[in-house]
Amino acid sequence: MSDRAGPGPQTLLGAVGRLDPDREVLPGLTAGGLLAGARAAADALAAEGVEGEAVVLRQPNGSGWVVDLLALLAAGARPLPVAPDTPDAEVARLLAAAGGGRLLEPGTGKLLGTPGRKAADGPAVLLPTSGSTGAPKLVRRPEASWLSEARRYRDGVGLTGRDVLLLPVPLSHAYALGWLCGGLLTGASLRPVPPTALGEAGRELAAGATVLALVPATARLLATRRRLKARRAAPDEPPPAPALRIAMVGAGPVDAALDTLFQEAYGIGLARNYGSTELGAVLAGPAGLAPLSVGSPLPGVTARLVDRATGADAGDGPGLLRIRTEALPDWHDTGDLALSHEGTLRILGREGTAVRRGGRWVAPLEIEAVLRGHEGVREVRVGARRRAHEGEDGIVAEVVVASGGPDEKELRSYAERHLAPYKVPDSFVLRAALPRTAAGKAAAAPRYRLTPRALAAARAYKAAELLFALHRLGLLDALADGVRLAELSAAADCDPRALELLLDTATALGLLDATTDAAAGDGSANAAGPRVPAAELTAFVELEELLSRDLVTREALVAAARTGLAGRAFESRPADDPGHAALVRAYQGAMSGPAARARTALGLRLLRPRPGARLVEVTAGPGRYLERLLAADPAATGHLWQAGRLAGPPAPAVRAAVEQGRATLGPRPPRGGADLVVVANAVHDPASGARLGELLELLRPGGRLLVDDVFLPPAARSAPSAAGPAPDLAGGAELALDWLTHGGTDWPTLDALAAGLAEAGADIVRRLPIEGTPCQLVIAKEAD
Repeated sequence: MSDRAGPGPQTLLGAVGRLDPDREVLPGLTAGGLLAGARAAADALAAEGVEGEAVVLRQPNGSGWVVDLLALLAAGARPLPVAPDTPDAEVARLLAAAGGGRLLEPGTGKLLGTPGRKAADGPAVLLPTSGSTGAPKLVRRPEASWLSEARRYRDGVGLTGRDVLLLPVPLSHAYALGWLCGGLLTGASLRPVPPTALGEAGRELAAGATVLALVPATARLLATRRRLKARRAAPDEPPPAPALRIAMVGAGPVDAALDTLFQEAYGIGLARNYGSTELGAVLAGPAGLAPLSVGSPLPGVTARLVDRATGADAGDGPGLLRIRTEALPDWHDTGDLALSHEGTLRILGREGTAVRRGGRWVAPLEIEAVLRGHEGVREVRVGARRRAHEGEDGIVAEVVVASGGPDEKELRSYAERHLAPYKVPDSFVLRAALPRTAAGKAAAAPRYRLTPRALAAARAYKAAELLFALHRLGLLDALADGVRLAELSAAADCDPRALELLLDTATALGLLDATTDAAAGDGSANAAGPRVPAAELTAFVELEELLSRDLVTREALVAAARTGLAGRAFESRPADDPGHAALVRAYQGAMSGPAARARTALGLRLLRPRPGARLVEVTAGPGRYLERLLAADPAATGHLWQAGRLAGPPAPAVRAAVEQGRATLGPRPPRGGADLVVVANAVHDPASGARLGELLELLRPGGRLLVDDVFLPPAARSAPSAAGPAPDLAGGAELALDWLTHGGTDWPTLDALAAGLAEAGADIVRRLPIEGTPCQLVIAKEAD
């Protein structure tokens, strides 16, 4: 049914049409304005023939997202919402699963791509499942299903037209979209903000938001940031959320620690919400429920627990949770095991991961909650390891620990102190990270398998060895200018035929470009392209040559994989060892070249230090930022904290400043005295630059933190396609091998750093990628 002629009874746009047209439903947008805007956009889309077609909606949370969703549905399309950072390749896979289609360009209403197959089953939202139970699939939900869920929020949760509904959850996720529909039905004033905009969410809470929809990760971040801010708040500071009456968490469990943390931060406990992509919200309960409880059925919902083996009624359980709703009257298996207690349901875990030991069910979520209570644990996931005999499952805990956090022995001891013996995991697996969905839910663990490129990788060392050989022959400077074979062979005292084979091979591998004068046109040796900075390239080649023979070898990688970072030979080398000294010189030569100096100048321009500023630099180098600031401003002062075993001596200008009393040296300077903190090539080091909370505490109010470092590309954890182009090592994925063998592995990606800063109470104010490199400049400040 189309709403282009007028609002219908079973459509979202019809619900908007029944509201007071002057009611503000989105910032700066009334119900009447939303209705008119969506209708106009729907007419334009209908003219493009989108009826029945899957159309990708990929943009950040905001009013435009809502307009585009309503317009697509009113035009008869099947909107396929995805997170704004979804890669093009994943979008293409989802569209293929949906039968092809186009993408709606944000803010323009233009359709990009080729029209796809037309479905005849009417407009509906297509939602990818989270992948927590296997390979993602597309779920089709018509508008009647969303309106049914919207009524559950109105009649069961108590959402009204007087509410200001804050949504710091991706609108592309079923949980947030259900709340959005509830707001459109009731006329609540909607505030959809990006999930990462925690500062904006805090301002909306302070401004009077009455209902807050959350996932556990966002609830924890908001509460943690509020607790940090409260420590520095004036006694008469107004409450952080004066009008908040409901803070409801869905898409994940609420344990006692999270509930207490949020209660202390905002003066209100966490209400509970449970649902699925197929059904929407089906269970809910008020704040104050027992840990891991998810409430009771909402209006129009029936729940039952059944024996997983026989399908018979399991009474109060434990049993497999089945749900039916007024929109979907057939029983639906949720895939979760649950038990009933005093009228509310408690989720034990996914059916595929729940654990049965000695005839008793063990809730993985309970074990996760306990382990998360250890101050050194960042993330945890608990699952079953199936054994031959039923009822004797093993328990595996995958744990991400903070820098300097607990080892497996300490985790086991902690579990034994807080859990009954039959609940203690059999094994603890320390992980670098656990995959999460956009809504913060645990995603299915990846399976790693070889690709056809493995054979190419086995031969790839030969290209590096060839480059090292050209360096040993002293030819890099000459090759940067473009020189003929006769001149090169004479200069290097080489056999021309053998050297020609080397050069032709280097050309075939893409290391060199061979251009004849005729092809160049003007006879210029540089006509093939810009000149490669030979001096800087040589410095990196010298460093990589040393690493290839010493630290980043197959033996070192195997040893690191088996012993972890704590057992690396790198840490035990004497500082006066000649090989170590040579490595320090090569490392500093590579990391302190023209490109690094240019980044330093750019970083200071972005920071705009005031006259007389105090700068703390945490670095694996000589102190480039501090050196430049001291030279530019005679009134500036600073402190140099050198990180790691490759830092080398401080810059001469910094040493001179120390003698003059303008600068100091050493780890952990006094708190609260710095206008600027710079982390240069040290943010991955667990003992220094990775300690984001401690670094932020060094700043005065209004100070800035700058991170100047390299990061893994976003897709570094994904296997490349066998058919696509070869991976570009300049993209930075191989950096992880350096970190594994002689560096640190904290905050490996920009997303990880952003999450760490948010948890530490900071907002990123600028990100600046350095073109052609894996380097990034990131500026952050204390959260508002």
